[in-house]
Order: sequence, then structure tokens, then C-alpha cells
Amino acid sequence: MTPPPEPPTNDGRNPPSSARVPAGVPLQMHQAPDCDIRRTSFISMPSVHATGMPAKKCPVCGVSVKVENLERHIRNQHPHEDVSLESALSAEERQEVERRRAAKAPLFTQKGLRLVAVVAVILVAVVLLIALNPFNAEGPGVGQVAPDFTLSATAGGTFTLSAYRGTPVLLEFMDVDCPACQVEAQDGLSPLFTTYGASVRFLSVDVNFVGAPDTVARIEAFRAQYNTPWLYGLDSARTIQGAYGVRSTPTTFVLDRNGVVLNVFVGIAGYATLAQALDAALSS
Repeated sequence: MTPPPEPPTNDGRNPPSSARVPAGVPLQMHQAPDCDIRRTSFISMPSVHATGMPAKKCPVCGVSVKVENLERHIRNQHPHEDVSLESALSAEERQEVERRRAAKAPLFTQKGLRLVAVVAVILVAVVLLIALNPFNAEGPGVGQVAPDFTLSATAGGTFTLSAYRGTPVLLEFMDVDCPACQVEAQDGLSPLFTTYGASVRFLSVDVNFVGAPDTVARIEAFRAQYNTPWLYGLDSARTIQGAYGVRSTPTTFVLDRNGVVLNVFVGIAGYATLAQALDAALSS
């Protein structure tokens, strides 16, 4: 007898006869579930970046990124994706990121260093100005001998303070453009010279604190205008002003016969006050 034919085998290329689709019936394709990683919400487990720093996979593209750079990576590389930056890192990871950033942060930025340098230069300039400022000098006080000096007189020649030892001296520091000096000259010194000029030596030193540069011609015009005919000198280098510690004008020193300071008047002293000081100098 001839053996019966063996049933056809299913090699996987054709479905079993029981599963065959009848002719004329459209074949329905079933698509696998969407596995687009960009639409998958997950938090990856920490790993180690190639630099040895803790790393995590980006929840959008799956790239391994250092933990401290993960949020920046998501913002820059996936700006249009709906990803929560807060959930990208755990609280512990966020604390570690802040710790690492604080450890790497420089004490000063470049802008901060420039600001510190500018402030340092300003402070040095201020200190030097204070140290070298002639207005900061301390002059002779009452009971001290007045510093000696020699100065060119605007009327010609020179005069030296110590040459007048044996006679009381009224030494005034003034400025042609100083309004207070103009008042003192007119109401105080000019009438005072009329009374005491024969027994007291009057001297005026122009220190040119304010206004236009003082010159011999301007000082001589001042003498004539306010009737103050005694010797004037221009301390253009302000060495005498510095030695006497003069900070404003008028400043007037009354010296006894030995050149010792009896009185120092800053500002307008007036006729009566100066007359009393000169009387004391003459009687000493």
C-alpha cells in the first residue's frame, strides 16, 4: 500500500490553514505600542560620567550627562519638550550639585577683581593725599616758637621773621580773593595798624587758596585798596602755610617779642579781639 501523504509542515512563513485569511478579506496590521523615548516619563538611575563625576541619563534623549549639568542640558537641547526640571534630580542630588558648585566657585569673578583693584587704587590715592596734603600739617600752638622763614616781599626785597625778635609780631595768612580776608583787612587790620603800627610788626602771607592765581600785582592792588601798607609776601609753594598748619584764611598769629605764639585766630577776629591780643603782647 502506498503510505498516506504527510500533512504540510508550517515553516513559519505561512500561517496555519486554520489561521489563513479568506480571500477578499483585507489584512489588518497591528502596530506595536509607541516606544518613542521622548514620550516616556522615567527617572534614570545614577551612573558615573567619563570624568568620574556622578551622571544620569537625560529623560528625553537618553544621553549620559553629569548630574550638575542635567538641567542645563535639558533646557538647551530640548527647549520644546514638556519635561519637569524639578523632577529630573532628587533632593539629595540637588544638594550635591549645589555643594560642588560652591566648592568650584571662585572667590572673586573677573568683574569683582577689577572692582577690587579700582577700590584699592582709590584707597592708596586717598592715603597718599592725606599723607602729603599740606593742609594736614600741624602748626605751632600757643606757647611754642613760631617757625622761622624768609619770603620775597611784593614791594621788593625779602623779609625774615626772626629778624623782628624784640618786637611783637602780627602774622596774617590771607588770600586776595578771600571775602573774609577783605573784611578783616578793611574793618580790623587797617585801623589796627593805625593804632599799633609803630610798636608791632605787621606781616601778611598770601597762600592763594581760592580764586585766580595771585600775583605780585594783584597783592599790591589789594594793599592799596584796603590801606594795608605793611609787608606782604606770596607763599606760592605753600611751604610756610604747611609749616604753620594753616587750613583756611584768614588765620592770624600774634607772637611775643621772642617769637613765641601767644594767640591763634582762625577766621575774622575783628579789631577789638586783635587789639586786646596786641596789648597783651606789648606788656609781656
